[in-house]
Amino acid sequence: MFSRKSLLVFLTAAVAGAGVAQTQPAPQAPAATTKTAAATAAAGMPEGGAPTYIRPETPQQRRDRLGTNDDPGPNPDEKKIYYRFGKQFHIERYDRRWASFDGVEEGQVRPFGFVNVPKELYQQNEKYVWVWIEDHPQGADGVPVAPAAAPEKKFTDEQIAYVKAIRPEFQDLSVPRSTKTIRFENSSDGLPTQGSWRNSLAVGDMNNDGFPDLICPPERNGAAFWPVIFLGDGKGHWKQWMDVQWPYGVQYGSAAVGDFNKDGKMDVAFGVHLNGVRVFLGNGKGKFIDGSKGLPADDYPTRRVLVSDADQDGYPDVIAISEGPTSVPKALTHGKMVVFYNRNKGTEWLGQDLAAPQHVFGGDWMATGKFNNDRYPDYVGASVYFQGSEIIYRSQNKPVWEPVDTRSGLVVPFLSYYFAVAAGHLRTATKLDDAVLSYVRFWPTSMDPELVPDPPVKQLVGIDRIAFDGPEPKRTPIMRWPSSRGVWGMATGDFDGDNNQDIIFTKFDPREFVLLLGDGKGGFTRANIDGMGADPNTNYDLTVADVNGDKRPDVIVMYESGASTRLADQDGSIKVFLNRGVAKPAAAAAAATK
Repeated sequence: MFSRKSLLVFLTAAVAGAGVAQTQPAPQAPAATTKTAAATAAAGMPEGGAPTYIRPETPQQRRDRLGTNDDPGPNPDEKKIYYRFGKQFHIERYDRRWASFDGVEEGQVRPFGFVNVPKELYQQNEKYVWVWIEDHPQGADGVPVAPAAAPEKKFTDEQIAYVKAIRPEFQDLSVPRSTKTIRFENSSDGLPTQGSWRNSLAVGDMNNDGFPDLICPPERNGAAFWPVIFLGDGKGHWKQWMDVQWPYGVQYGSAAVGDFNKDGKMDVAFGVHLNGVRVFLGNGKGKFIDGSKGLPADDYPTRRVLVSDADQDGYPDVIAISEGPTSVPKALTHGKMVVFYNRNKGTEWLGQDLAAPQHVFGGDWMATGKFNNDRYPDYVGASVYFQGSEIIYRSQNKPVWEPVDTRSGLVVPFLSYYFAVAAGHLRTATKLDDAVLSYVRFWPTSMDPELVPDPPVKQLVGIDRIAFDGPEPKRTPIMRWPSSRGVWGMATGDFDGDNNQDIIFTKFDPREFVLLLGDGKGGFTRANIDGMGADPNTNYDLTVADVNGDKRPDVIVMYESGASTRLADQDGSIKVFLNRGVAKPAAAAAAATK
């Protein structure tokens, strides 16, 4: 059993001072746990929003649950003693980023996720969990149990063993160089060269001319809130569709396409920042009507949706992931990942939690794949909650999903934030897909280096592959490098035409595209890239699609305006790079020397 004091020393200072340099709010390494809620919280609601329990309860149900004469209220005094059910308790507050509701009974929480010490939950909000702490634990005979008469150690043997086990992962991991060079051609004629474009666009034939088009959410901080469609000609040229009629405007976020009403015309779903999900049904001629009945309009902050037939009824559904903590208080109507079932041919929607509310995660990335042998799709998301590792959800032989058990830290790495994700059939020997995770990870700097020596790298970015065809999911590292800036765009596709899936992503340090060629067995080599470079300002996604009909995956990326980043003089843009295949040996040698 961990002593509470040693856990606080270890966990709350684990990554002290290791801030994450991001251009969106949220990811910062956890600071020390605040232990004086009454002193720091003003009268009224605490930081993080109005607290709740597990589910709504009547006043009488609350009194029965608390079992006290005095209701502790939303800002309980941690020094106050409460007598409940014949025992003495006080209430303590913990940073929710460390907490886990996985593998515990309803009404309990593990304040420190990787330590199996559940506590009874008093209340929770977006920032904190509050738990009941029994002051004088009693034995079976009712006699108080005295603490073991042993000197307290700063770190327990279990803590030391855990940190020793993860130390080998805190170092560079490079990918061998391939002899192949993949050629790309910038084909962005007609696309914006200014503006602030984020988070995620969609690709689909919106006017039924046989050529893929680009559907973009509105610009961030733009003068209008209208989505934009750029029509493609199948040759890498683009033209804005000027006479599109939208039913109303939306905030920036993400776009996804599907034929929701089965009329042969493409429709669009939008994940709307700070608001919710909207669906617009198209007629193939540029006119869209609202088809959003049943979708959250203003109480589900999201910047990522995807289209997937979650219940396998033949009609595409919409999946949304919460964008995580926001500055705008919202009483979420759903959990952190939600499926909105398509009903009545895209005109009505029925929401169901894909991830139950007690699973705390959320971010700007999501992917779908086949992670088990039933017929329903599975999902993987991101998390801007530190240690919010319950991000992989598998179907249960029906349209119900459960998280992959991540309590060991072996499947999804602990001490991390989780950013861009992808899924693909990376190994030909199995029928299942692999999930690909990216993360920023921090070494627990409070660990005594005499017990566990400091690793070569104390904060790093990593990309790992998760396989699901064994008895338990298995994580295999692919690539790691020192940095605090995560991967914000990643996708899979067969870029070299060898029938094996590859991985492409954008990297900040240095700023570049990285293309990893798969061997069909889970191994990778790093390709040389000719004709494609990453702009210095931020992208929030990377889209792979064949936009010119040559059966090669092309790359589309949107860039945020420098006015919203550290690059004040750098404007945003949208760029398309056509994949021209593997370069001939002479051209490849010339590209490798650049």
